[in-house]
Amino acid sequence: MRQRSEAGERLELGRREDETRNIFKVGLLIPEFTLENEIDQTLLRFQTNQNWVQLEIIKVRVTPGDSLRNLEAVCQLISAGVSGILVFRPGSAFPILQSIAEVLRVPLLTVQFRYFAPGSFSVNLAPSSLSLGSGISSLLSGDLDTLVFYEDWSDLLSLENLFRETSGRRSTEFIKLSDMPSTPDLEEKRVNIVLASCNKEEGLEFLETLLVRGLLGRRKRIILPCLHFNISHLKRFHSLGAEIVLLSLDTEEKYNLEYMMLVDGLDILSKSLASLNMAGQLTHPQPRTCTNSTGWEDGYKILEKMRGTSFLGESGMVSLDETGVRSSFSLKVSETQFGKIVANGIWTPQSGYLRSKEIEISEFFSPNTEKIEGRLVVATILSSPYTMTPMTNQGEKSPSYEGFAIDLINEISSIVGFNYTLNVVSGYGSENPDGSWNGMIGEILEGQADLAIADLTINYQREKVVDFSMPFLDLGISILFVSSPSKSINIFSFITPLSGEVWILTLVGGISVSLTLFLIARVSPLETAELDSSEGVSPFLSLRHCFWFSASSWVQQGCDFLPRAFSTRTVASFWWFFTLIMISSYTANLAAFLTIERMDSPISSVQDLAKSDLKYGSIESGSTLSFFSESDSPVYKKMWSKMQSWGDSLVKSNQEGIDKVLMENGGYAFFMESTSIEYQIERNCKLTKVGGNLDSKSYGVAMRKGSHLRSRISSAIIRLRQDGVLERLKEKWWREERGGGLCLEEESSGGVSKLTLHNLGGIFLVLLLGLVLGSIVALLEVIWVFCKKRNLLI
Repeated sequence: MRQRSEAGERLELGRREDETRNIFKVGLLIPEFTLENEIDQTLLRFQTNQNWVQLEIIKVRVTPGDSLRNLEAVCQLISAGVSGILVFRPGSAFPILQSIAEVLRVPLLTVQFRYFAPGSFSVNLAPSSLSLGSGISSLLSGDLDTLVFYEDWSDLLSLENLFRETSGRRSTEFIKLSDMPSTPDLEEKRVNIVLASCNKEEGLEFLETLLVRGLLGRRKRIILPCLHFNISHLKRFHSLGAEIVLLSLDTEEKYNLEYMMLVDGLDILSKSLASLNMAGQLTHPQPRTCTNSTGWEDGYKILEKMRGTSFLGESGMVSLDETGVRSSFSLKVSETQFGKIVANGIWTPQSGYLRSKEIEISEFFSPNTEKIEGRLVVATILSSPYTMTPMTNQGEKSPSYEGFAIDLINEISSIVGFNYTLNVVSGYGSENPDGSWNGMIGEILEGQADLAIADLTINYQREKVVDFSMPFLDLGISILFVSSPSKSINIFSFITPLSGEVWILTLVGGISVSLTLFLIARVSPLETAELDSSEGVSPFLSLRHCFWFSASSWVQQGCDFLPRAFSTRTVASFWWFFTLIMISSYTANLAAFLTIERMDSPISSVQDLAKSDLKYGSIESGSTLSFFSESDSPVYKKMWSKMQSWGDSLVKSNQEGIDKVLMENGGYAFFMESTSIEYQIERNCKLTKVGGNLDSKSYGVAMRKGSHLRSRISSAIIRLRQDGVLERLKEKWWREERGGGLCLEEESSGGVSKLTLHNLGGIFLVLLLGLVLGSIVALLEVIWVFCKKRNLLI
């Protein structure tokens, strides 16, 4: 009986030892102002999920800024034999606590949202503030000036990455919250406003201050890295016009973030203790004093177990690196846009800002049909036929606008559901040497416009700073030239089919034939013999008759006398054959030469233009000029160099380029988009398109980066394309309105224009010369005969 009793006592003792072995003491330093019931509820939520080991939590209240009181509290916990200390809402005394933890080798856990200097025995459950600086930098709008507000020097230490990544931007100014400016200039200025570090209360107070100072207008982009925030906290401020960007952890709203991280800290500590305890690698720490510098040997094991751990906690995915810093995490990015709060995507230290593809796809295929609050500002530029000032019946310009772009934005606004105000600006948009942008792109980046619609080309440089919708027109760069370039008038163009040498040799040939016939006629007996009385003396015995025979045969008119001897007939036959070939060649070449002269253009492609002496150019800012300046093609590089050297070949608008083409009349070619060329040649028959397109590109609607309107506008454009609306709009503004369809295209076989005096005026002068010369010769003949008769009389 006694043996059984002793066995039972030993079993009960062993059970008690096992229970004691699974209980670990943990210290918890909490600020004096923390509500007791909130801490108790948090600890209760943790204790319901405990397994394998139990944590006996010893709570000690301290003043965060009182270094002596914090030191006494830690020493009190060390003397109680704690296996770890968790500091809730640490203050300025935390570095002292880190030093004690390193000496006594006690793991120290904390929730520090501001700058955290990693220690050899400390772990921070809050996301790394250094990584958060990179997140802030990636969300800054374009190259605008940036104002960063901070509370104390520790905030500046946490912004090391923001310092580095904003270097080279236009301007970054760091201002202490207590020194916030209230100048009217700041109210009108388009800037980024950043709060360096904040909790929920500080973030709300900061927004209230901005509201009072008038800094929540539509020209401001405010970035709040308040991880405690959720979307509901922005409802008071979302409709004031400012873009408020919120970085927050995606957690349950019913719990405070700091308390959730407190639970995660206790959870990771308990799991590390349980793992080492089950493996038999852990001994309970002995009570000791702070004056005893002997450290706990197993403290390193617990710390190494916690570092490198990843698990899904109440505050999201908790992943600690080898220094005990939570450097791998995911933040939700929310933004107020056009009076609404939109969850745009996520930001991670590894991948940066990633707009949610699920959001983009869902918005694209199932666009939100709810009407957008407020009026959007739409930037455009005067360019036919996209945006034009309409003409009244009296020919006066109306203050409103019309055109393809105006009809298109009206169609889009009716589908998407928004009202807008049109703002006409100058320039499409290119990057200035200082990094800023001009034109419509600059208007968007500076907050002056929400959208830009015109003949605005989508290219890589612009897409780096703004977003574009789906293309609404496809096109390419082509050459605008005059259809009939001016040429020098040559009334003797009928002579040009044969070269000067051929004309001279032909004349010499005729003279030689005449002389040969004259000589042979005097030598040949058959030519001089009188065959019968009717033939009489051979006419070839006269030199003037020989010349007449050669001339009449050359023009194939025949003569009233012919050679009689075989020898003279042989010479005549070869002369006739010669004149037959020459006249046939001349006639064919003349027809071809006159036709080509009327139809030929000095250029037929961009290669011809590059080799010619003609001047050419484009608009001085825009995608067309960028195509040449950034091209790797030797031909386009050469053309870009020439355009730069000429100085006057670049113009400020398409209309100025068109006027220059017409004024130069064959001396200047203008590069512009093929759609604009099609519009011009429908109205001005003196213009034509030369060659094919040099590239392929598209027009799209521009908007701010990350705008939730992108998918809705793109969906509207696809709908308009499928319904044939875009094609009808193009037909209307290209071929119907404002004189469209005036110039019909020539048939593919080509047409032959009439010959004018510019081509054949010389032959009339030759005829006139012949008439005058004949009259003079006739007068000389009369005088000759008269004189001869008087001589005979004498």
